[in-house]
Amino acid sequence: MKYFLRKKHLLLLIVLSTFTLSIPVFSQIQLIDKVIAVVDSGVIMESELNERVQGIVFRLRQNGTELPPKKELEKQVLERLITEEIQLQIADRAGIKISDAELNATIGQIAGQNQMNIEDFKESLDSSNESYRSFRESIKKEMIISRVQRSKVGRTVQISEQEIENFLNSEEGKTKLAEQYDVQQILISIQGSASDAEIEESKKKANEIIESLKEGESFEKMAATYSAGQNALEGGRLGWRKESELPSLFATTVKALKEGEVSEPIRSGAGLHIIKLKEKKGNTVKYEDQTLVRHILVQPSEIRSESQTEKLINEVHQKLEEGDDFNILARQYSEDPGSKMNGGDLGWTPSGTFTPVFEKIMNESELNKFSSPFKSQFGWHILEVLDRRNEDVSEEQRKDQAFRIIFDRKYEQELQRTLIELRAEAFVDIKIDL
Repeated sequence: MKYFLRKKHLLLLIVLSTFTLSIPVFSQIQLIDKVIAVVDSGVIMESELNERVQGIVFRLRQNGTELPPKKELEKQVLERLITEEIQLQIADRAGIKISDAELNATIGQIAGQNQMNIEDFKESLDSSNESYRSFRESIKKEMIISRVQRSKVGRTVQISEQEIENFLNSEEGKTKLAEQYDVQQILISIQGSASDAEIEESKKKANEIIESLKEGESFEKMAATYSAGQNALEGGRLGWRKESELPSLFATTVKALKEGEVSEPIRSGAGLHIIKLKEKKGNTVKYEDQTLVRHILVQPSEIRSESQTEKLINEVHQKLEEGDDFNILARQYSEDPGSKMNGGDLGWTPSGTFTPVFEKIMNESELNKFSSPFKSQFGWHILEVLDRRNEDVSEEQRKDQAFRIIFDRKYEQELQRTLIELRAEAFVDIKIDL
């Protein structure tokens, strides 16, 4: 079998010859590097193994870690080099490249994580007997390999909605993604021996309190006035609690409340509880500015010139001015397939979703007033903002983080399986005894 080796893997020989006219000529060949493994269409050199081993030994010693036997370390390192070589060849065949801009940005991030600028980072590498050039090459190689792994493994990882729900409901999920709630309550006491009429009277009182709260009355004042709870004089405040620390009767209700929102009465053995979520915090708590907007899009084409398109959008705008229905005009004229049949409705959308010009017009528009025609990279638009809100998207954030945790675990398992398969399928000829 014939193998084509890359230039960097050519056997390096130095031939030392001494020539004189009066002395017999002898040639001495000194081998300074050699192939220690053939991997498909490439090779691994002894110098590569030695350099990698030396780097690992240096780091282990810096960390005070006891060194494994030299042969075992060399064996482990060689296997890693073989696996890397297989992945680099896959990258070559797939045309995977890392641009200088990407590489510079990554190295800049690494330097920043170490509270250094690039120049200080270079000096730090020099003091650690590692050249910036070799470090740069190693990072580039890692980025290429990472891209190969994502391509090979990422698309094979499947996660169901049920898996996400199971994780969120597990003790681990509740601990890792726990939110904290600042909760207040008003308790309308009901005696165990209360008559139906007394119970109805308590319900009436609870509903009156809720109405007063909706009209702007202070929760603290209402709690101090009417609550039978132990924390009544503290505004009914229960303090910051995780979900697991809330009374089980309240937990589901509290999770469903928005900040500042008051619950309907909750019946317990003690009476009727009115719950207010004053605030919540945690690494999954997130609020998002959203806009409810609709639009009509008209695009130039092979049969419609730019000027004809502008004329058409102005005609549509005139129809709106004359009182025609936006929904009907959108279905008739809009060329956005995603919103056309919904009357141009783009739904509730977070900031930064649309192109800059669309975003600018949308943010400047008054509610329920359609814009003048304007042009974006997609064509000519008329938009109308129907509503704006600041939405609590913490639940979506919790699900996203749960998805990421599950994905990372599955990815790691799948990656190991994939690398073992790639190693088994590759032609590998190790030239040394380890």
